[in-house]
Amino acid sequence: MVFNSKKNIISLFSLLEDSRHPSVGPHLRLLSLTGIWYPNSKTNITLLKRACFYVIVLFFVSQYLKCIIKFKIDSLQLILEYAPFHMGIVKTCFFQKDYNVWQDLVSFISKTERDQIAKKDPKSIKTIQSYISRNRKITYSFWALAFIANIGVFSKPYQNNQSDVNGTVTYNHLFDGYTPFSEEPPGYYFSMGIETILGHVVSFYVLGWDTLVVSIMIFFAGQMQMSRLQCSRMINGSPERTHKNIIKCHKFHTDLIKYQKQFNSLISPVMFVYLFVSSINLSVCIVQIAEIEDDFATVLSSFIFLLACLIQLLLFYWHSNEVTVQSELVSYSTFESNWTSTQNKLQKEVALLGLTTSKTLVFTAGSFNHMTLATFISVSLTFELFELID
Repeated sequence: MVFNSKKNIISLFSLLEDSRHPSVGPHLRLLSLTGIWYPNSKTNITLLKRACFYVIVLFFVSQYLKCIIKFKIDSLQLILEYAPFHMGIVKTCFFQKDYNVWQDLVSFISKTERDQIAKKDPKSIKTIQSYISRNRKITYSFWALAFIANIGVFSKPYQNNQSDVNGTVTYNHLFDGYTPFSEEPPGYYFSMGIETILGHVVSFYVLGWDTLVVSIMIFFAGQMQMSRLQCSRMINGSPERTHKNIIKCHKFHTDLIKYQKQFNSLISPVMFVYLFVSSINLSVCIVQIAEIEDDFATVLSSFIFLLACLIQLLLFYWHSNEVTVQSELVSYSTFESNWTSTQNKLQKEVALLGLTTSKTLVFTAGSFNHMTLATFISVSLTFELFELID
């Protein structure tokens, strides 16, 4: 029975695969489901999904306007508490703004992998399968964690509804955007229904963007290993063939650097905002958890949400750090080849290739923050500071 269930789950996940996009197939399917990825932009269903996106943006903008025009501390606290959902709007807007650049990047990623797989080299295929397998484990695990976290997030307002001594009930919300309903039931439940639906859609935006970004980071780390493999094999018996191999190694590594820079330019502004918002959001969550008394269900749901946010942040910084580490190893592989047996001219080309492949690839969150594990640890320490202050 357990075996059949596992087999059914594997079969279900296999439906998400796309041979045209070996690494990013499931992520593009999720983004296509929400209308954020639209290779065919003229279909009615795509136009409907994109209209839904603009409605969601307007809904969240109305929340910010309400907070500014008629300032309430509760409204601001609500925005900070559910900041990851608001970041979903930021991520999606940037994604739409640079949609053509994303298309070019995805096209490069998929074409590179398809060409490598088509050559049927055992070591290359093993490397690709290894990092794609890790990609899938991380993606599906994060999707599952997000699903569990969402259960707690979307049920929390109902758990926090309270009556005072006069019998007056305080009704809590997920978001404070404009809805044409009253604050009292049944209008409250209609508003919560809208907030829940829009919240789930934004959650899909976040999941799609986050796991796509992580999968592309894994791709670059894996392709750094492929570059190392190519460099270690470039020496061939024929000087002409060896020269061509050196040129191929140089071009491939140069392409990786070019698209890594392009990718970094796409995510750097978002990561800067995300780092700032996450620092505030997670600190607010820690303070709220510390203030909860005699309500285990709320503590548990809040803790799962906090854990999901921390894991989300760690995924970015861990895998960006991995790209940096792998990029530093490529130049060493040029001297793992049988370069001493070649002509002096080719030895000079190998030395030059070693220099050109020594560039360290770094992702940034804004202009000054490098996305490394050291930065993640520094951010984590700010949470401890807020906890001590509390």
